[in-house]
Amino acid sequence: MSIPPTTPAATGSGDLSAPLYMAWQVTNECNLACLHCIEESGPGKAFRDELDDGQVFAVLEQAMDLEVPYLSFSGGEPMVHRRFFDMVAYVCGRNGQLKIETNGHYLDPENCARLKDLGVKAVQVSLDGATRETFNRMRVRGDFDKAVQGVRNLRAAGVPIEINYSPTSFNAHEIGTAVDLAADLGADSFYTGRTMYTGNAVKTWHRMAPTEAQYETYFQILHRKTEEYRGRMRVHFHEMGLLEELRYRLHHPAALLIVLPNGLVKLINALPFVCGDLRRQTLAEIWGRFQRAWQDPRVGKFVDDLATDPRKTATLHQWVYL
Repeated sequence: MSIPPTTPAATGSGDLSAPLYMAWQVTNECNLACLHCIEESGPGKAFRDELDDGQVFAVLEQAMDLEVPYLSFSGGEPMVHRRFFDMVAYVCGRNGQLKIETNGHYLDPENCARLKDLGVKAVQVSLDGATRETFNRMRVRGDFDKAVQGVRNLRAAGVPIEINYSPTSFNAHEIGTAVDLAADLGADSFYTGRTMYTGNAVKTWHRMAPTEAQYETYFQILHRKTEEYRGRMRVHFHEMGLLEELRYRLHHPAALLIVLPNGLVKLINALPFVCGDLRRQTLAEIWGRFQRAWQDPRVGKFVDDLATDPRKTATLHQWVYL
């Protein structure tokens, strides 16, 4: 997984009474087992303590009561959650702006029509390859043709489309073709950035990490594609390395909460720090803790240590409670 693209929460948290954006990994279960998955999701990988139905809707109610303007559902694969469409209906029914982040394998015409009728703001589909060969190599158990057809089904239903692309040593050369494919499929936006050394990528890094030379060419192509599609499709890429991004966030925390499937809330997905537990605390309480937690010296030390040991991100799932 790459560093997440700029979101509506990219503005600082400041004195806001609630986050601008809540990114909720609703389950760790997934139908795929991708080489780069930051969450190490996959078949049978649901957390044993994922929130139950009552807890899920209690959190959604709090978010809507606090008027959190923007939410996303991800995973794992969010569409395998037993109450997925009920959750979508609740958020959209209370005028929340909701994005779905999916691998695209459940986007049949019926489901796309439901997403359109419910009023989701956008659906982001991960297409980590411009060809069947590279996509299927990256997304173990995946099917390139099925994911592409899912995007076509979204377009036919009139659902706004975003495409996400994670670079590797074996797909970086396809980036120009991938951007063209996204445009041909009717995407409104294309997002990419450097792939992070964490989760499944720790185990597969030796055979998937792009070289710096590959990244240089990769971003050169993206600069050209940004101009080529200006006014037709937004091409957004995060060229900054993880260390630079985190140093910036230490002083400018985004107004964004990362919610794990079991209700734990992280400062950011690229750090191991947890600032609250929605099973025991209210969303409002956790938001207050979030703004203070960024000043915890352990957070600054972790970021500083990354300068000499960039592989510290291999421990992101060893949560540190602030």
